[in-house]
Amino acid sequence: MLLGAALLIVALCLFLVVNKIEKPGGMVTVKKEDKVIGVYSLDKDAEYEIKSFYGSNTLVIKDGKAWVKDSTCPDHLCENKGKVSKLGDTIICLPNAVFITITEGEASELDAVVE
Repeated sequence: MLLGAALLIVALCLFLVVNKIEKPGGMVTVKKEDKVIGVYSLDKDAEYEIKSFYGSNTLVIKDGKAWVKDSTCPDHLCENKGKVSKLGDTIICLPNAVFITITEGEASELDAVVE
């Protein structure tokens, strides 16, 4: 009985390690005026200031999600987009010409979102 419990615990630990290794974290690609200005990992918490001729945005990456915390644009739609983490998710700030896209990682369950 004790041997069976020990084997079960070892198998569970191996399953968790293999699952973590096989699922790489996503990457966030930031473009400004059609030029890639940064590629960041969703695994590393950080905050980035994205400045353009038109204004600035503050990109936050925390707990495997990315979002725009602050923006100088007049409509603040990029701030209202919320947190993104799935492959293909985007945050676009047209007034500041900033495009943030999840380029690697787990696929999204949704095809599109209509607001």
